[in-house]
Amino acid sequence: MSITRLTQGSTVTRQAITKHLRVLEEAGLMRSTRHGRETIWLLDLQYLEDARRYLDLISKRWDDALGKLREFVEK
Repeated sequence: MSITRLTQGSTVTRQAITKHLRVLEEAGLMRSTRHGRETIWLLDLQYLEDARRYLDLISKRWDDALGKLREFVEK
């Protein structure tokens, strides 16, 4: 989407949204391409999927650790 479409109905300024998009781009989550005078922003779903898988792994490890702690406490 363009900045114009991304800011429609928002109280956040175009400049603030652009700044956030640049940070997300540096993190590899967004890509921008120029089309004439407009910059089009694209979400890179692969990086989000990688992040989701990583967070799922962390969540499972926490669940396992808490399960072991529960067993220990209940004994």
